[in-house]
Amino acid sequence: MLEDGFFEIRFDYKASTGSADRVFLVMAEYVSAFEELVHVVGHGIDPEADFSYQLSSVEQGSIRSILNCRSAIKTFSNALSKISENIASSMVELNEIDSEEDIEKLATQVESKVGKSIDIDFPNALNIDRLRFAEGVKKLVGASDGLVDGETIDLKSSGSNVVFLNTKVKFDKEPSSLFIEIHKEVKVTETLLIKKSVFFGDAMWDFKSIERRKSFPAPIVDEQWLRRFQGRELPHIDPGDAIIALVSYEAQKAKGAKHFTFINHKILHVERQVGSDELQGILGLEDDSEET
Repeated sequence: MLEDGFFEIRFDYKASTGSADRVFLVMAEYVSAFEELVHVVGHGIDPEADFSYQLSSVEQGSIRSILNCRSAIKTFSNALSKISENIASSMVELNEIDSEEDIEKLATQVESKVGKSIDIDFPNALNIDRLRFAEGVKKLVGASDGLVDGETIDLKSSGSNVVFLNTKVKFDKEPSSLFIEIHKEVKVTETLLIKKSVFFGDAMWDFKSIERRKSFPAPIVDEQWLRRFQGRELPHIDPGDAIIALVSYEAQKAKGAKHFTFINHKILHVERQVGSDELQGILGLEDDSEET
């Protein structure tokens, strides 16, 4: 049998502002964000826990959503129902999230508040996944973009006081970028297999680096070469052809990750087109290196 705890999200909105469905779309974003955060924090309490939540009703006036948090353990369902207000109360004096330290401080406060709401022992220490928590908070902050001046969001669980959500917090960065351990800019000459070429304008081409065996989109910023290519002064290039070019990109590795990721590619300078025989020789050498 599942025991229920519940929490309310109340949206005090301004009438006759925006489209007819704006209020419901904003509320849906808040419900989705808080569901995600309850899930992340709940599994920080007990990774093996079996629990669920469901929207039990939506009430009008100021629009109010009531979500049930269900678990086989009553004290756990009650703790789940307080997670949203614990997050909101921890954000009261927060202005901006701009670093891993900001997320660490917020997550630590939430862990402390949640820990005090649980009166049974779990096998593991409370440990919120920081990246997933940051992603949930980013979603929560983003929901506030749909508000107009004077509108408020507040939260309440059974037996608790109302807590107003700070809807002015800024969170501009991507959550994953806060947890980068190594970040460096790279410039290197590579053999690039053409997957998609562009014959007009400066849109993205699609390439695959033979050396790194990585596919990526990138603009060609070598204006002289691009102008000559698009002016048909150079040999035609089809998907499957290749060029040798100077490439710039950012290489980064998140904490605990085994491999680098590569972003923000640009083709700085095109040295030359690779003939089909030469390309086959390069691909053959790559195949031989993989086998050895």
